[in-house]
Amino acid sequence: MRRRLLLLRHGEVDYFPQGRPVPPEGVGLTERGRAQARAVGVLLREVPLDLAVHTGLRRTEETLALVLEGRAVPVEVWPEFQEIRPGRLKDLSDPERAFREAFRPRDLEERFLGGERYSDFLGKVLPAYERLLAREWNTLLLVAHGGVIRALLSYALTGKPGFLPMEVHPCGLSVLDLGEEGTLLRLHNLTPYDLLPQTRLSTMEELWRAYCGGQQR
Repeated sequence: MRRRLLLLRHGEVDYFPQGRPVPPEGVGLTERGRAQARAVGVLLREVPLDLAVHTGLRRTEETLALVLEGRAVPVEVWPEFQEIRPGRLKDLSDPERAFREAFRPRDLEERFLGGERYSDFLGKVLPAYERLLAREWNTLLLVAHGGVIRALLSYALTGKPGFLPMEVHPCGLSVLDLGEEGTLLRLHNLTPYDLLPQTRLSTMEELWRAYCGGQQR
């Protein structure tokens, strides 16, 4: 019998309020992000959950609270699933390229937006994933971040550390069914608030636009 792991990215946030980048550790949801989380809560209302996990950062904690509103589900905090850390954007020699290729590194020793090495990030996230799988549960909800979910899905499907070319929208829901026969990707990046997203930009391309827009104010 397969177990089911629900992977949910946090809702929309604003990393560039008033056009200035802010430390991502303290960023909370926008009003639209809160609405996105509530829409996921409606979708999952009848789904039995043995455990729910968030990363300890405000945006995942807020998202999970809205998804579980009115439900009694055990909740744990796993900081190992926190997002990969960027560097100082103004120090990037080619910031547009850094944004556009952020989750397409040619070498895992490269740095994400001049910050954390991909190898160090994966060395934290993937062992935590293995520890999570070693726990006893049937259905688990993990609210994490776009880079984390990319890393987990890529590893679950290929058995190797890295990043498959995939999108993870705000409050995008993915479902992995896990069993001795192998892992099945049951669903990827479902956004119940917008079933067929109109944008054709990647999330990092949208962040680049937001960054540029802020710099031009």
